[in-house]
Amino acid sequence: MNFSLLNLAAILATASAFTPARLVAKTTTTTALRMSSSTWYEDDKVVTLVPKFKIKEGMKEQYIALLPKFVELVKANEEGSCVHYGFVGPTEDDFVICREGYNDAAGLLKHLDNVGDVLNEALQYADIVDLYVQGPAGELEKLKEALADFGPDYYPLAEGSLRSKATP
Repeated sequence: MNFSLLNLAAILATASAFTPARLVAKTTTTTALRMSSSTWYEDDKVVTLVPKFKIKEGMKEQYIALLPKFVELVKANEEGSCVHYGFVGPTEDDFVICREGYNDAAGLLKHLDNVGDVLNEALQYADIVDLYVQGPAGELEKLKEALADFGPDYYPLAEGSLRSKATP
């Protein structure tokens, strides 16, 4: 037999007309469930604080020695409010960035209260040279008074931003 593409298309169309209804219904239902119940993402509502520290001349050892203290305080006291927390650096030119995210503004304020004493000690050895606060606009408003002395730059989260769902 000699089939052309047009003949093949006609054969496939005819065959699909005879597909059992239960198979079509099952496929459609499965696809709908997969699309609705197992979406891997959710709306991003995380409030992120990104302080950039410049270690003062000759103070690197003292500053770096404090970083584990921050992490231990977060582990011990911020379950349920902290999404992520850690440090990047130091770089060759003695910069350190703290990457931290919280469920909301209240979580960030709780964190500042939790680590306040260690932060004050760290500021003897390093200066905050940049401070970015990112998150939903309403949450950022709740932080402006508390963070005013640090002079942060605020970045409201764009509409439609997403994050992966937390896994149980």
